[in-house]
Amino acid sequence: MKQKKMVCNSKKISVILTVYNGEKFISDAIDSILKQTHENFELIIVNDCSTDSTSAIISKFATLDSRIKIITNPINRKLPASLNIGHQSAIGDYITWTSDDNLYKPNAFEAYLYHLQNSKSHIVYTDFDLINDNGLVLKRRNLSQPEYLINGNCVGASFLYKREVYETLKGYNEDLFLVEDYDFWLRALTTFKFTYVFESLYCYRSHGDSLSSQIGKNEEKYNLWIKNLSYMFQV
Repeated sequence: MKQKKMVCNSKKISVILTVYNGEKFISDAIDSILKQTHENFELIIVNDCSTDSTSAIISKFATLDSRIKIITNPINRKLPASLNIGHQSAIGDYITWTSDDNLYKPNAFEAYLYHLQNSKSHIVYTDFDLINDNGLVLKRRNLSQPEYLINGNCVGASFLYKREVYETLKGYNEDLFLVEDYDFWLRALTTFKFTYVFESLYCYRSHGDSLSSQIGKNEEKYNLWIKNLSYMFQV
């Protein structure tokens, strides 16, 4: 691990955390970032017009750690627009993003950088653990190689990419809410090198209020997901 730090310690990571009414889990999400073994990062929290106690929670964290920057959307912009807003404020050469209900394992940033540099890739992604409301691990989610992206979003929730990826692709498509990440990876696949790492570095929380869960049980969101997925492949 000391060798990894020698290689990676000078590299700055920009972490974008988007949140809308995330009071239940956001403290744990932020804690998982602040406890990283790789300490050279900035945390950009994009508060998408939350109406619960999210604003107070994140403001308290920001007073305790100067690496935290808060951006508050005056109206609810949804995930892809909030991601673009966060990226536009980022100063790191490497970028990742997360949600208010998910967690990074303590060595995630260090391992991301290590694998990204040693593979000479532009994008690295890893396996992750599925956890429940209480943080207990349900199972490990093993992903697949990038050539399978055309069959589905195999990148998942645990990743790091070079800043040039975002800049070249001109950001996330704000018209493709619910499939914005899949569209981003497919566009990246034609230009950039991906590396899949068989290592779990992230915890994805499975609960009823998550976007992925809502797609399965909310007819309106399911129909929007299908519509945007179809549009994505037609463009």
